[in-house]
Amino acid sequence: MGLIDKFKKKTANDSADNSKIIAEIFRTICKDKENIAAQIAECTSSPKDYAVKNAAPYSERGISPDDTDTDTLMWIGCVDILINNAYAAELDFSCELEDLIFNLGKLDSVADENVNFDENDLSADDDITIWLDKLDEQLKDRKLCIGGIDIDSDSYVIFLTDIQTLEKLKDSAGSIGHRIDFAKNL
Repeated sequence: MGLIDKFKKKTANDSADNSKIIAEIFRTICKDKENIAAQIAECTSSPKDYAVKNAAPYSERGISPDDTDTDTLMWIGCVDILINNAYAAELDFSCELEDLIFNLGKLDSVADENVNFDENDLSADDDITIWLDKLDEQLKDRKLCIGGIDIDSDSYVIFLTDIQTLEKLKDSAGSIGHRIDFAKNL
């Protein structure tokens, strides 16, 4: 193996290794909640079967299990699992401030951490990146932030986590060619 090969990202050929990393990433975001972890395990252990069984959400995203690599099936499937279980929310880049605050308020992790956002800091005239930046400032003293999962669209998939965990998630996702970052950076 050459020096350059050591730095190449894992590809779909490494899907068995990737499935373990993807499962770990999404279990971390949902704090290993048993019923959600079971769904993640199902999705990452048999991605094509899972995609066929859950065809509607994939179809809504324009994804066909027959034409999509297993890595993408796992990533998108796990994103939808988090959204369906209130550990992530998906927002359009052009959402209104009320949509952002409402969707954040529905997240179980926001309730678990007893987070209340101060909307007085936020102007409806701004956009989602500015709102997310200001919300991260509000969360900084508690060492929390709003993370984002890149799904290669103009949507923001957001979740609440602590800053240290987000850094680990960023590294893990990057190691397999995916992206997790502060939501404001997506």
